[in-house]
Amino acid sequence: MKLEVKAYAAGSLRKVLPEIFNKIGILGEIEFGPSGVLKERIVNGEQVDLFFPANMQHAQSLFELGLSNMPQIFAHNELCLFGKSDILTNNDALNLMLDPQYRLGTSTPIDDPGGDYAFAVFDKADSIQKGATDKLREKALPLVGGRNSKIKDGSHSPVYVLFKASLVDMFLGYRTTAIDISKYIDDILIVDLPDSLQIRSEYGVVVVNGSNKGQLALKLLQSPEIEEILIEYGFSS
Repeated sequence: MKLEVKAYAAGSLRKVLPEIFNKIGILGEIEFGPSGVLKERIVNGEQVDLFFPANMQHAQSLFELGLSNMPQIFAHNELCLFGKSDILTNNDALNLMLDPQYRLGTSTPIDDPGGDYAFAVFDKADSIQKGATDKLREKALPLVGGRNSKIKDGSHSPVYVLFKASLVDMFLGYRTTAIDISKYIDDILIVDLPDSLQIRSEYGVVVVNGSNKGQLALKLLQSPEIEEILIEYGFSS
């Protein structure tokens, strides 16, 4: 009999987490969404057993409020630039993002860690090209991951909708999202960020409000089997 738990999780885990749960014997009722928004819902009293944010700060804030156990790192992700290959014609990620003829999409800062990470990349850009930070912050289109975003999570990342509806030309986001979208949209090219711009994100996991089921699930999540699944989807453990 599988352990039944209710979890909130970052939208970028929508493909990998159900597979991990199934592998280790957890029957999960999982709601995916922007980590910052989900964290607020827990703070406001919503009951779940586990929380998997894409930013350890959200996990840490629950711990500091006495609403969870000590946070643990669950996985790592990296950022990259991705879009159609006829637009991403070279590997110079910064100049591609700065090009005024192209629309640059991001997730929404504060509500979604993906947006926080993207804007942290922008903050590093001045070290390469003076004035780049302000230009990137001004042109970025934070169209997904916000509490008021019109495009919501579904079976695919909402970034999928941005490309299908031709609302952006390129997107600065998680490598895992880029890999997933490339399976469903033809001719998606991924451009790595230079080391000077790269942000490595930390995903956390916490047991909420001392949930017994959450504690049991957390033990199952220590299984070495999950590392192979995380790597398959583009994460690192």
